[in-house]
Amino acid sequence: MKLRHYLVASETNDYKPWIITPAALAVFCLVIWSLRIIIPATVTFASQSIDATDLMNKINEQRTQRFIQTLNTNSKLTVAAMAKAHDMLTRSYFAHIDPDGNYVWPRIEAAGYVPYQTLGENLAMDFTSADGVINAWMNSPTHRANVVNEKFVDQGLGTVAGSYETNHDTIIVVSLFGTLFKSRNNTSLTPVPKSSPAAKATPAPAAPVIKNPPNKTSALKISNDIKVKNTSLSGRTLVDVDVVIAGSPTLVTAILKGQSITLIDGKVTGQFVGSFTFDPTTDLLKQTMHVEARDKNGIKASLDYPVSIQPQITDAVVGNARTNIPVSNEAQIMNVLRIIFGIFATIYMGFLALDAIIIHRAKIKREGIHPNSHLLVFALVVAITLFANWL
Repeated sequence: MKLRHYLVASETNDYKPWIITPAALAVFCLVIWSLRIIIPATVTFASQSIDATDLMNKINEQRTQRFIQTLNTNSKLTVAAMAKAHDMLTRSYFAHIDPDGNYVWPRIEAAGYVPYQTLGENLAMDFTSADGVINAWMNSPTHRANVVNEKFVDQGLGTVAGSYETNHDTIIVVSLFGTLFKSRNNTSLTPVPKSSPAAKATPAPAAPVIKNPPNKTSALKISNDIKVKNTSLSGRTLVDVDVVIAGSPTLVTAILKGQSITLIDGKVTGQFVGSFTFDPTTDLLKQTMHVEARDKNGIKASLDYPVSIQPQITDAVVGNARTNIPVSNEAQIMNVLRIIFGIFATIYMGFLALDAIIIHRAKIKREGIHPNSHLLVFALVVAITLFANWL
């Protein structure tokens, strides 16, 4: 028997197609609610958490396979990661930048992870296993760069499960990476500057001038071999400074483009390092950096060092804001279900409307079957499903 016999009212079916019977309405409603409840529950709630320790171990496995030093678990980074994860879940956003325009760096500082040399952040959402997260990160160039970055020493990771939006229960993952400056006390030994090529972004110094206060002598000596390197980090331009100073200074500062920073002890005696942070639109071409050192007697020595920094386009540590953050493919199932639901409901309501038109034009009265009531009931089911569960 032709399919039309079950779908369209005609003389062959006594103007009583199966599609407008109460049984058909029950079947369609059951199918729709099954799509809405059973399948999402199976996908979304398959796992209620991702073990943070397990995921950090998998990160270290990726590094070990590439002969890169494993990362230490840092409790302060973990605290910052958990705070960021809870904030994203509470305020329903998923990005490196929060609704207030802030990156995670202030949270890291508030947790006590200072002074840091470099930081990184990886995010993920809607995954149900640590394997799924690490695979997605390793398939994303910017996130992979954080996982295998040889400069990172520490890591902290937080996972939070809960309601991200109405009817969207998920798991949010925040992984933080970092390296702290290792300070060491100055000694009376005269520091020996390291010999290494100048940074690519820095031209050869143009006869720097050492300045001392008049009528006073100082044992401080600032090396002309200052290393300046720029990177792009989370939409900001970072200018790293590395200078060697002999004479055991008690305070070292640097000024560039009106911004002043205090340089701290580096890894070797006499080395002082620090980082400027500029807006990416700041013009750093043909600038002069002023470095000043002061000893315990207040005697100062200074040096003016020419720098010319070309702007960079891509992020070096954290994925650029334009880079997609990994979201599980399972999250797309809800969108597919919405499409199926819409098509399903539209087809069924279309047949009900067609039946009503045919009966009206044929001026036929049927006992016990009223397409208008079916339309009303089905429209009510659709409305409840959409507004109570889908929006």
